Amino acid sequence: MEIATYILFVLGCLGATDILLYHSVSHGIRSHRDSRFELVVHSLRGPTYAALFLLVPNFVMQGAYFWLLIAILVFDIGVSMVDFAIERSSREFFGGLPTGEYILHVIMAMLFGALVTSVFYSGSEWAGMATQLIFEPAVPGVICGIMAIMAFAVFLSGAMDLVAAVRLSQEPAHD
Repeated sequence: MEIATYILFVLGCLGATDILLYHSVSHGIRSHRDSRFELVVHSLRGPTYAALFLLVPNFVMQGAYFWLLIAILVFDIGVSMVDFAIERSSREFFGGLPTGEYILHVIMAMLFGALVTSVFYSGSEWAGMATQLIFEPAVPGVICGIMAIMAFAVFLSGAMDLVAAVRLSQEPAHD
């Protein structure tokens, strides 16, 4: 899973850029009622990517664990499709999705496809093996450590999105 880990690392860096630059700085979606549903969708990414950042670089996932990894990837595809579908209306208040964010999403979607391809290429033989989760880092420890920090950060970001969505849903609508 070495290649998958490095692709995931790049995805994490691009995702952090997206969150910091577009979600927080330029649009501040955690403070706009129109973005509630987008925030709920984003909150699902927190635990999803936290799991990926911890599992992919550190473990051999055989049998049912391999299929769990595939399920996580399929779940994220669903989250992405919903996110892409709602972003336009969620960001209408801001004048729409910025071109730079749209381009970033396209690049991230292509990298995600590369991640899925790499997982199948590297781990497909695990699918039929006896179910085991074996700690066997695929990359140097420093990368695993950075990915663990990324896991914590994305989980925290997802929690913050959920808290903001709940708070915004309790605020009165401004017409």
